[in-house]
Formats: sequence, C-alpha cells, structure tokens
Amino acid sequence: MDSKRKLLFIMDTFPLGGISKSLLALLNELDYNKYEIDMLLMRQEGIFVPMIPKQVTLLPEPLSIEFRDPHPKNFLKNLLNLPFSEWLKWMGFSMKCSFARIMGGLHRHIQVMDVWLGKNTPSINKHYDAAIAYQGGRCIYYLVEKVDAKVKVGYVHTDYKMSEVDYMLKSTDKCYFPRLSAVVTISPKCKQSLIEEFPEIADKINVIENICSPRLICSLANDPINDYDESLDVGVKIVTMGRFDIQVKGIDIAIEAAKILKAEDVKFRWYFVGDGNQRPEVEKLISDNALQEDFILLGAKANPYPYIRQCDIYVQPSRFEGKSVALDEVKALHKPVVVTNFSTVYDQFVDGKTALICEMTPTDVASKIKRLIEDKALRNSLISNLQQEKVGNEEQARAFESLISLGLW
Repeated sequence: MDSKRKLLFIMDTFPLGGISKSLLALLNELDYNKYEIDMLLMRQEGIFVPMIPKQVTLLPEPLSIEFRDPHPKNFLKNLLNLPFSEWLKWMGFSMKCSFARIMGGLHRHIQVMDVWLGKNTPSINKHYDAAIAYQGGRCIYYLVEKVDAKVKVGYVHTDYKMSEVDYMLKSTDKCYFPRLSAVVTISPKCKQSLIEEFPEIADKINVIENICSPRLICSLANDPINDYDESLDVGVKIVTMGRFDIQVKGIDIAIEAAKILKAEDVKFRWYFVGDGNQRPEVEKLISDNALQEDFILLGAKANPYPYIRQCDIYVQPSRFEGKSVALDEVKALHKPVVVTNFSTVYDQFVDGKTALICEMTPTDVASKIKRLIEDKALRNSLISNLQQEKVGNEEQARAFESLISLGLW
C-alpha cells in the first residue's frame, strides 16, 4: 500500500514573479519520499514551467484556451475552433461576463469570470489528502467547488486591503474563504490585513513566509551571463527586477528617478530584469524621457541572480507588495537596497540599518540612490548588517507540512 500523501497545487499560470518563485522554492524543499505531488496549471505558460521539479506531475490543462477570453468579439472564431457543445458553453460564459461588465464594470466582470471558472472548470478524478490553491480568485474557487481533498488550503500573497486585484473579489471571497480548511498569507502585516477584512475566520488564518534559500541563490548567482558586460564602464550599476506592472511595481517612479539622476550628472546604468504585457508602455516611458542608453530592459530571466550579484545598488520602487520575494533574494546576496515605503516593507528591513527606505516619489528615490553612491561608509554598513542577518528560512517548509497534516496523520 502506498503510504505517500497525495498533494495537489493549483496555479493559474506560472509566470515570472514572486509567487511562482516561492512555490518553486517550496517544491524543492519537500520530501518526495513522503509526498506524491500533482500540479494543475490552468494554462501551462510562464518562464518557470521548465523549472518545476521532475518529481511533480503536471496535469493536463483542464479547459480550452478559448475560455481564457470571454469577449464577444471571439464569437465567430470560437464557433469555428470549438465543438458545438463547447461553443455553447463558451457563449453562456461570454454573455454572463459581458452583462456583468455592463452592469458593474471591470470589478464585477472579474468576479463573475473567476466564479464561473471555479464552478465550470472540469474536476480531477482523484482524491487528495491536501490541495493547495497557491493563488487566490479562480484558483481558490476551483479548489472549493471541484477538488476532492480532505484538507483545502488557500494562499493570499498580498496585503489584502492594499491590493486592488484581491480586494475587488472580497464579496466573493467572503463566501469561499470560510469553506477552506486554512488560509495562508506570507507576513504578520498581511495576516492582520486579512483578519480585519475577515474576522469571522481569524482562527483559520496562518502565516507561512515565502521560502528563501541563500545557498541556492548564491550558487545560481555565479552562472555566466552574456548580455550584461561586467567590465563595461557605465558608472554605478543599478538593478530592479519584477513584472511590467507600472502602477504596482512603480516602474514610472524608477524612470522618473533615473531622469533626475541623469540631470544631476550622476553616471549610472539602470537594468530592469523582467517582462510583461505593459512592455510597450514601459518602452515609451523610457523613450519619452530620453533614457534609452541609461535604463536598459534585459527581459525576463529564469535566473536573475548573476545580474544582482554584479550590481552596485538594488532598487525596489513598488507601490504595493505582500512580502517581496525579490527583496529576500537581494538580501541573501548582501546588496545595498533602496526601497519604497509600501505597507509591508518594515517586515523585511530596518531603515538606515539594512536598507534605505524612501517615499514613493521619484525625488526621494533619486535622493536615496545618490546618497548611497556618495557615502561609501553607509554602503559598507548596509552590506555588513545584511551579512549578519539571517535570511534563509527553509524551515518554513516544515511549517507548511504541519499545516497540511491537520487531520491527516
């Protein structure tokens, strides 16, 4: 008799970003002698898909790609591409979403779309000891509605009140969160945010931090790269990484800060590691500010750590973060950091000791960067303090195992 516990992880896609990296780190810490692990990606796309451990079984996509976009403009195209019964199903989906958008705007449209997908995505013909929706919205709704599992865990990776994407689903989440065995978030600040919004399930809300393995990061940081010339004299090398979400990640703040530094004759080159749908808008911002030679888009990198290893300063200009995976990775490489004062930043840094925390303005970001450039003693102090700080938290995998084992053993 197989004594392994059967686990299912659910994600929508597996793109560049902290959620994907944190799940990869967790999967690499689990003991495959103890667990038989399946993963369901609603759509098997994203830079990290090839990095899923080989011991994990990647299940087939449950819905045709046409269900990713319910817009009525696809009426005729989908009639040609889908079996008639599936087309009728898609038509009903499209009409519901369109009506929701007309009556309630984008927020209502997303609510209706995610609930429909949760209820209508085909189920998996298998019983699991524990199933984990590692993203919110449709992943949690699918877990609750369609997955046969003894323990059901839903993750929230943000400060719920500060995240527009999550908060717009609150009325629906109030129906689904109580049906979970547990809700997991990633920092004390994020937990408090959830408790304030969902006091009726306070006893179900748990903190399990995103896993950061300094040993693995430092090893990968030594990989060679060929699009970032270490010997090139470009002045101070600044790196930022993240997806192209201008508002959330504060890319506009970074570009304006770069413009200020250039106007003040600071010699630098700012590299952005990441990609996303808003790339054309980011390129236009760079062009409009005449920064094509100063603000370089390197694209998405499965291994961003060599770029961080070679930089002088790391800058995170975000307006919103849960508990930033990127920042924990930078801390593991002991790089001086300038970071904006989003709500959870103080869970990770002490201002003036392990980073310079600044206002969410281009002027203050530029000022803090310039201060680090000019004050070598401050730079060395930040590096020294980071070297003394415990960054690795692989033990969080044990906390995860304890949580999912409730009622299993």
